[in-house]
Amino acid sequence: MFLALLFGGLTVVMAAPWSLHPASRVLVDNADTHLFLWTLGWNAHALATDPLGVFDANIYYPFANTLAYSENLLGSSLFASPIIWATGDLVLALNLVSLLSTALCGLGAYTLARKVDASVPAAILAGLVFAFAPTRFFRMSQMFLNAVQWLPFCLAFLHDYLCRHRARDLRIAIAFFSLQAVTSGHGAVMLAIAVALLAVYALARGEPLAAARRLRDVGVTGVLLLIPALLVLLPYRRAHDEVGLDRTLETWAVTPESFIASPTVVDRWLLTLVTSRDVTATASAFLFPGYLVLILALVALWPGRSAPGRLASDLGGRVSGRAALWFYGLLTLVSLSFFAGGPLDPWPWIHGWPGLNFIRVPSRFMILTTLALAVLTAAGFDRLTAALSPRRVAGVATVVAGLLLAEYSAYPFEGSDFRIDIPAVDRWLATQPAPFAIAEVPVPPITQSGPFERFETTAMLHSTAHWQKTVHGYSGFRPGLHDRVFRELNRFPDDVSIASLRDLRVAYVVVHRRGYGDEQWVEVARKLRAEPNLTLVHEEDGDEVYAVRPLP
Repeated sequence: MFLALLFGGLTVVMAAPWSLHPASRVLVDNADTHLFLWTLGWNAHALATDPLGVFDANIYYPFANTLAYSENLLGSSLFASPIIWATGDLVLALNLVSLLSTALCGLGAYTLARKVDASVPAAILAGLVFAFAPTRFFRMSQMFLNAVQWLPFCLAFLHDYLCRHRARDLRIAIAFFSLQAVTSGHGAVMLAIAVALLAVYALARGEPLAAARRLRDVGVTGVLLLIPALLVLLPYRRAHDEVGLDRTLETWAVTPESFIASPTVVDRWLLTLVTSRDVTATASAFLFPGYLVLILALVALWPGRSAPGRLASDLGGRVSGRAALWFYGLLTLVSLSFFAGGPLDPWPWIHGWPGLNFIRVPSRFMILTTLALAVLTAAGFDRLTAALSPRRVAGVATVVAGLLLAEYSAYPFEGSDFRIDIPAVDRWLATQPAPFAIAEVPVPPITQSGPFERFETTAMLHSTAHWQKTVHGYSGFRPGLHDRVFRELNRFPDDVSIASLRDLRVAYVVVHRRGYGDEQWVEVARKLRAEPNLTLVHEEDGDEVYAVRPLP
């Protein structure tokens, strides 16, 4: 309980003042945040009304299975849905779950470090690194990258299994794997890589394959626990087959400045001592984990004898203690290789492999690197303090923890004021006989990515008033049909756009008067009144709803 309060309290402090306004601010007011708000809202709605149809989300009508076009966030929705059911506040739910995930990342890294024989003070340092290092903490606005908290828990119990060979530990590890898989696809891929590497490493160190015994240890319970991870793959496979959902090889390399870039106050100040350039402005990602982390990780891996009783004991297994230490050194190198570039860069060759083809930006593997470095940080600290008394170790750990948090501070962590304003006409639609499909106009030109994406996500948030199907959508993938539909809606109400809506069996068009200039509205209003296939059925607060005449 103390550790939960510790990491929870530190999360609030490190994320202040945004964390003090969870119902009125978001970390970043952009299309991705809107998508996460809508996703949590949709999941809460579907889990309460039609759990088996959760992937048939209401966006990108007439396509089904559209929740699979991006991260589904179902695991995070287990925490968010009760908040939404109780308050109806999507912003509050998003923020509280983001804060909770960060605190759990710290608790998970602590647990992992303890399982590989780190002392309690050292394990707390590991938790601080994984929770608050900018390489992970500053991805908190990307919910699917923030919610990787089950990854260290799974590895922790796998270490227990390899040490003690208890079936219970393997089944707990499987449970955490499934939790990660339904929480974050990115986290599941990272965890799968870490688990596979750990298995190979254990075999290389003499762990017997013993396939029959492993199957018995998994047992019926393990298979049942693994089913959620397998089931969540099916909608993505269906989306791949039906609409070509895939990640192409884009610009995967990061700029050299990224490896020394960090948005924290201390690191930015230190960079000004050696260069006049704004490194964070030219960096394509924040990949610098901090000076103290690198120093302690180097101490951990420095050749020589390890400290007695500190990441050195064998615990009856082959991948614990010092062996575990070298595994996390290897995991650091492997995860770095996915985005470090250079002549041996493997990403162009492996990005199409199953699972890896889900990752658009390989620098996100820095999250896995950060976890490995967190364990090495604990090992380095224990090695440096091996000769000290427990009391002095606690004092030194307190100083190091303070230095870590000071280096990681980016106060003020402001966020942006935000609220979801749903037009009255969308609330009126919630009173109409269902089901039906809608479209909203005016749609910005699809070539104007910023305004266009914001309009689409705003339309998605409007749909939370009624949860009926909408042609609009924003996610990691857009069906080809909708490129055409959006371009046509940009010219609404011409004959082509209206014919397209009739072909799609759209029932209502919501016209937002404020989206037009005064002169433009005069012409649009004239066409709307003269169009025989549109009938004005409701008008409120300057917005209008038109019923679309159905095809025979």
